[in-house]
Amino acid sequence: MSIFRFLLFPFAIVYMLFTSLRNVFFSWGIFKEQTYDVPVLGIGNLSTGGTGKSVAINYFIEQYKSKFAVNVLSRGYGRLSKGFQLGSSTSTVNDIGDEPLMFLKQHTDIRVGVCNSRRKGMEKLLELPWSNKSPVYLWDDCYQHRWVKPSFMLLLTTFDQPFTRDYLLPVGNLRELSEGMSRADAIIVTKCPKDISGSQKKAFKERLQLGSHQSLFFSKIRYANYIINSERRMSLWILEKISFVLVTGIADPSQLLDFLNGRFLEFEHIKFSDHHIFSDKDIEKIKVKSNGRMVLTTQKDYVRLSPKFNSDLLFCLPIEMEIEDEKQEDLNALVASKLGID
Repeated sequence: MSIFRFLLFPFAIVYMLFTSLRNVFFSWGIFKEQTYDVPVLGIGNLSTGGTGKSVAINYFIEQYKSKFAVNVLSRGYGRLSKGFQLGSSTSTVNDIGDEPLMFLKQHTDIRVGVCNSRRKGMEKLLELPWSNKSPVYLWDDCYQHRWVKPSFMLLLTTFDQPFTRDYLLPVGNLRELSEGMSRADAIIVTKCPKDISGSQKKAFKERLQLGSHQSLFFSKIRYANYIINSERRMSLWILEKISFVLVTGIADPSQLLDFLNGRFLEFEHIKFSDHHIFSDKDIEKIKVKSNGRMVLTTQKDYVRLSPKFNSDLLFCLPIEMEIEDEKQEDLNALVASKLGID
């Protein structure tokens, strides 16, 4: 912890009192949570980001979109629009934000809405039926949005930076005390190392001190064996033959760097902050640095970069969430059972 953050402890105490009192009011029923008679899966975290929520949302989109009318509701972080917005084929990052736009471009057969108020957002989606299939609703980053309550709540935390070792804002990155984990129905530990051992999993589980109602799953990031852009798809092996520029604007690019370095690839990394809005100056910097070379980025960054960096040399590397220990069927069955969509 930096000295500067340590000096912010008084502010963290004030923040703790505010968030804890708010949670008590919900626990006592003074503040009312809205529930719905439709299947709703909520996915969130206790920290400010970087746990892999968008990858988890994408995982469940893939699970459900063939049988159900999948509705994704998000805040739409970084958008310039106000109120409720329904995504469409003409939506931009300014309209709905980068992650919702990414979901929409990857899955044209789903519906994506954004709204700062999850309650108002759900009201709008429920007012606008759009498919003959039975609906399923996925709430992105909703853990602290307690005015609404999903049918099943998934809490994500990373293996390297679990919430059990973090501090409240602004000293650390926690949005609320770690005791808030008790509201989760299941916890997924994300970004686990590829060689994680049974003893490491056992130790992690012991630190969490799960409630009797909670299940625990471990997951890894799985990178695709290909890269894509709007026009082409090429095998990943092409990167072994060229030098390229990597551009990231995500909270934690460490696993991507480890993956690329592990293949002994030759690249230069330009790092921006999470959800970074690329300026003309940034684009010029990338063009100068690439100098005719391929530019590789993440799926989330691609939707922000591609409208400004109009080049057939811009590609992204798809990723997926892989559940450890052959527990994928257990996770799917548990969630489906709680949503009532067996």
